Amino acid sequence: MKASFHHAGIVVPDLDAGIAFYQNLLDLKEQFRQEWNTTSPVVEDVINLKDSAAKYVMLGGDGFNVELFEYSAPEPAGDPATRRPCDPGIRHIGFAFDDIKAACDRLIEGGGTMHHGPVRLGTTWAIYCRDPFGNIVELMQTE
Repeated sequence: MKASFHHAGIVVPDLDAGIAFYQNLLDLKEQFRQEWNTTSPVVEDVINLKDSAAKYVMLGGDGFNVELFEYSAPEPAGDPATRRPCDPGIRHIGFAFDDIKAACDRLIEGGGTMHHGPVRLGTTWAIYCRDPFGNIVELMQTE
């Protein structure tokens, strides 16, 4: 059996702002955009969430995709900005760049935040950052 990475799904409070941020940071292209309402039993079967409604977009990159969701039902709970890298669950998504300093600039220009500049780890530069919605994004560059 062959397996490959297809996409990461990220919930954002504002789909258009999420699209702008991730398209700019990662040079992504919109693949498709859809939505569902609370009367969609097929979606409920897939995601295991009753009475949900959302709009979403699939953004394509070079060998990967990022799927962004904006839920209108049920009311989203929690704030990803309060979750620490050590808390259980998927805590970050990492992206490799050929110019980490330019990536850091794009992240900041797009409304993301950094607590520190990139740090050298052997032959790799890396730093955890936050997107404008509080999700942890790792920027990396290998020499």
